[in-house]
Amino acid sequence: MKTGNSAKWMISVCGLNCAKCDIYQAGHGNEKLLNEIINWFRKERNENVKPEQVRCEGCTGPLNRHWSPDCEMMLCAMKARLQHCFQCKDFPCTKVNDFSSDGTSHHQETIENAKKMKEIGIEVWIAEQKRKGQCVFCP
Repeated sequence: MKTGNSAKWMISVCGLNCAKCDIYQAGHGNEKLLNEIINWFRKERNENVKPEQVRCEGCTGPLNRHWSPDCEMMLCAMKARLQHCFQCKDFPCTKVNDFSSDGTSHHQETIENAKKMKEIGIEVWIAEQKRKGQCVFCP
């Protein structure tokens, strides 16, 4: 996915762009994704997920409106009163390292991206990504 005029950025605790997540988009009006997610749960997990259950406000939103309210990185950052993992003196910790090496391709870039965000600031980093036409989901 390439950045465009409608590219929205909402950097999560770990460094991903919550605004480009399928769950986030499905819970914010993308009916096609919503139906795909509901059908996936029915087919792959034999679970009936209701449309109102597919919702997430990202890491900065309330836990009762978060797709992964048990996310270790998010809970750790909340406990430490930090917005992002890279603000922690222990960054990158085991939680972040495990996440970035879990085999999911867009998780692999989170540590290096977070280091750069820490160095130059999130807004400058986003501007750089937009100039480069980088993937907006992986951040």
